[in-house]
Amino acid sequence: MKISQLLSSSITVTVLRFIVGALFILASYPKIINPVHFSAVIAEYQLLPESLVPFVAIILPWLELLCGAMLILNVYAQSNALILMITLIIFTVGITNNILRGIIHDCGCFEFLSGWFGMQEEIGLSTIVRDLFFMVLVFPILFYGTNVFFRGK
Repeated sequence: MKISQLLSSSITVTVLRFIVGALFILASYPKIINPVHFSAVIAEYQLLPESLVPFVAIILPWLELLCGAMLILNVYAQSNALILMITLIIFTVGITNNILRGIIHDCGCFEFLSGWFGMQEEIGLSTIVRDLFFMVLVFPILFYGTNVFFRGK
């Protein structure tokens, strides 16, 4: 089986929809529960005007939750994959920017890791690699997923 056939397979796309959807739902939960903490994490990036930080801290987790759920439900999967791809690109650029400026802090990406497993997640090369890996997982959904409301391929 060729790699293009594997990536375009409805089984592959379905599995990836569930994986990516679940990851973004898990990532959104602690941010929704504690927007004050997430707002502080966003402020540490020093990329947004201070007046926008609370807005982004409220909107971004709900966007992650909605897109993750829509992927799992296969509702406009391509559109949601595009939104998540753009989000991942922005995250990667922000993390890279801070690393290059020597600003190292909590990533704020997967707070459940610290709560469940005691892992602290500072930004670094591993977070960039992880986000690039997530982009690879999103690509097949973006190109081969469906973009309809509750209908499979």
